[in-house]
Amino acid sequence: MIAPGHRRFGLLAYGDPNIDLVFAVDHAPAADEKVLGRHLGRHAGGTAANVACAAARLGLPTAAYGRIGRDDGDGEFLVADFHRFGVATPWVRPVDGPCATALILVRERDGEKALVYAPLPGWPLEPATLAPALEQSRVVYAMPYDLAEFEAVSRLARTAGTLVAIDVEAAVAPGPGRLAALLPLTDIVFFNEGGFRAATGLPPTPDHARALLNQGPGLVVVTLGARGAIAVRNGETVIQPAFPARMVDATGAGDCFNAAVLARLLNGDDLAEAMRFAAAAASLAITAVGARAAFPDRGAVASVLDVTIP
Repeated sequence: MIAPGHRRFGLLAYGDPNIDLVFAVDHAPAADEKVLGRHLGRHAGGTAANVACAAARLGLPTAAYGRIGRDDGDGEFLVADFHRFGVATPWVRPVDGPCATALILVRERDGEKALVYAPLPGWPLEPATLAPALEQSRVVYAMPYDLAEFEAVSRLARTAGTLVAIDVEAAVAPGPGRLAALLPLTDIVFFNEGGFRAATGLPPTPDHARALLNQGPGLVVVTLGARGAIAVRNGETVIQPAFPARMVDATGAGDCFNAAVLARLLNGDDLAEAMRFAAAAASLAITAVGARAAFPDRGAVASVLDVTIP
């Protein structure tokens, strides 16, 4: 599905990076409820940005496309963190206002999370800069909250011959209607379990995932937390168990998994190899507080798999 390429970047991560404000709590508060918590720090985050950092750490040439706020030092912090992971930033531009921000509540007993996301207004997209960015990239990765925006991104990607990968959560596709609009615009679709159930109204089984292939994408991947993940494409189904791990913070684990799948497919691995590698990578990503704090390199993943990874 992913042919060898000679472009500068394997992955272009489309979307604004954000600041993560992370708190540990006993439980997320309900309406009119106050809970005590512990401040666990200020971290660089954002779904597409996390995928970029995880992919770069795993050796894939990666670039980011998005905006940062220029009203405080948060934008410089976010760009510096991209560079720490080796992500190229020629298409990250400053705009007026604060950076996008997420409030993340991590449950003390098991590391599961709830979050509130405050995006920047408007679209990151500028056709004059996105078109050349796509022409230098083999895959563009996005979380398509805005359908009109994503239609424009997909159209430019098709013109550039760039594959389109998306991450679908419940906030992206809260029902089958929105999912039906997104699928024809994509080549690779990643879901978490909640996103799959919300978007399809069905449990995430291989058969239910395979039915989505008829609507456009060539590959569908669903992560299932501690139960592992499934992937389907024409003529192939992979059911990948999770690797044992001590979960500290689940933030970023799915992003790491998705990045690892793409990194290995772009490296020429078959789907089963890519899924096993991704499960091992995700088992490491959950062992520290912060979305990117424990993103592994290839050597760390190889130690879990007990193999040599090129």
